[in-house]
Amino acid sequence: MIQKFLKQIAFLVLFIFGTAVINAQSYLKKKEKEAYECGYVYKPSFFNKLKPMKIISGLAGNLVKSKAKSDLSETSIAVIYASNMIPNNNLDFVTKTEGWETCGEGVSVVFFNNEGIGLTDTDGDVIIDGQKLEEAGMGTYFQGYPASKRGKKKVEITSSSGDKVEVNFEPLPSLEILTVNGKKKNEDIIIDGTEDVIIELKNGDLDKDSQLYVEIIVSAMSLKAQTHLFISDATNKLVIPKEAFTNFEQSPLPIIEINTLSVSRVKQEIIYNTQAGPIQKVTTFSDFVPVLLKGDIAGGSLLTNTFSKDKNTKVDGKFKTIEGEYNFQIKKENAFKYPPIDRMKKIGIASFVVRGNLFQEKTTVSEKTDYNANTITTTTTTIKKWFPEISDAAWQKFADKMYNEFVKKLKSDLNVEVINADKMVNSKMYKDMKPILDTVTKTFVEKGAYGTKRFVNTGEFDSFKDFRIIFPDDSLNEKLMKELGIDGLVAVTIDLDFDLKSEGLNPTIKIVAFAPNVSYRMPGTYFELDANTKAKKLSDANQYNSLKGGPEDVVYKVMKADDFFNAFTLSINEIRRGEKENPAYEKIWKNRAKRK
Repeated sequence: MIQKFLKQIAFLVLFIFGTAVINAQSYLKKKEKEAYECGYVYKPSFFNKLKPMKIISGLAGNLVKSKAKSDLSETSIAVIYASNMIPNNNLDFVTKTEGWETCGEGVSVVFFNNEGIGLTDTDGDVIIDGQKLEEAGMGTYFQGYPASKRGKKKVEITSSSGDKVEVNFEPLPSLEILTVNGKKKNEDIIIDGTEDVIIELKNGDLDKDSQLYVEIIVSAMSLKAQTHLFISDATNKLVIPKEAFTNFEQSPLPIIEINTLSVSRVKQEIIYNTQAGPIQKVTTFSDFVPVLLKGDIAGGSLLTNTFSKDKNTKVDGKFKTIEGEYNFQIKKENAFKYPPIDRMKKIGIASFVVRGNLFQEKTTVSEKTDYNANTITTTTTTIKKWFPEISDAAWQKFADKMYNEFVKKLKSDLNVEVINADKMVNSKMYKDMKPILDTVTKTFVEKGAYGTKRFVNTGEFDSFKDFRIIFPDDSLNEKLMKELGIDGLVAVTIDLDFDLKSEGLNPTIKIVAFAPNVSYRMPGTYFELDANTKAKKLSDANQYNSLKGGPEDVVYKVMKADDFFNAFTLSINEIRRGEKENPAYEKIWKNRAKRK
């Protein structure tokens, strides 16, 4: 009797646990479950290849690809070795890559223009471990391997001119996801965004020089791609703030519901002093698990998410000062790439440039008809005016005075230490700053305070002229911060435009506060500010200048500089208010790894 009872209990236990295993990841279809088995090779269907956005993306990519280069110094090259890759059936790649298998290895090479827009290529060969690769499309190359071939890899790149570079890889130590919110890999893992997500790892704490990147899959106009969700130092326990699911690398793109959550150990470096331009070397090892994303954090579209405060956290504001009606616009986007401003402790002003268009003309055409004489008289009138000529020294005093007042505001409003301008302009990396004309003519002025050069633009021409595809760690702002040991970099450009009616100088001001890079592929920014106003009349400014001050003080008053600095204080307070109302900024960055 007892034995029979025990058999019944054993059968019941087997039934319960057997059912649990059978129903594991119940949201996956049979084919989707198979894709998570190591060694699975995904073959896209005919209809998948015909996805409209996939075709459009491929065509667009080829449109921005320049002619293959014989001079590798004109290229920037990304070389990536990924181990234990996630299932490819969950992703869409616009290149014609083959050889990707679940848990397998992959080496990819991508060529960018070192100077200019778009992708490029070498007119030579890309060789991995002695095997020449065919281009996979849009200046990319890919070679997949089974997990059994994990090990050292050698990538060689040549060009017709004889240029040659070599990149060698060692695989990173493995890691393993044990549980997600207490659930094992073969159980239903459901994330609804209402609580933090806890991931337990095995060997996550190996290799303290590496970092851990948590990734999920988003939909970009029907194309599915991985995006960074959270970054941590090497550890065996990850706590992902729930706010991270609405503030990730590619916000506000929608997160797909049936998803793959992965944790990747990542090491990256920028290689210089080769016959090519900068080379970004990235090595990864990943583990992954299927998850179901439910609730408000999943779905939607780029359009709906953009206008949703819950899916697109940002701080913005547009206001006028009481005194001078200075229009300010604040840009501070999601917390993944815009850290809280209280992380700014020691900063430098990389650029403080004043530019001015000091001349304007207006041509009017009027017609008068004499019906008696049956004639039409056309009169063309051209009015030309110039801002009063001011000496080179006076313009320099104005730029320096604006700089000094701005430093005072940074110290008082942000409570930061600002390094000396001499230390900035004499740094090793500062030689790569964009040159300025440093000139004063009757019609134009351009001056940098204390020898600073231009770093940010205020117009479309500057944007086009300055465009360059670079890796974040190769950016000038990142290299300056590392060299000078600071955690913030501020750039200011003031454009003054002569007003024919008031004879004043209407200002347009651009301020960018750069943060250290937030990932190996994403630059960081604390905030951006755009400001403008109508200038004070020259006659009104001059009446205050009869007994004291010089010509630089006239310009200061014409552009309502005191009102600008008052508005700057208001804008910083607005940013603080916005950050306080959106706790994502504090929570995401509380345990976030700093860039190495």
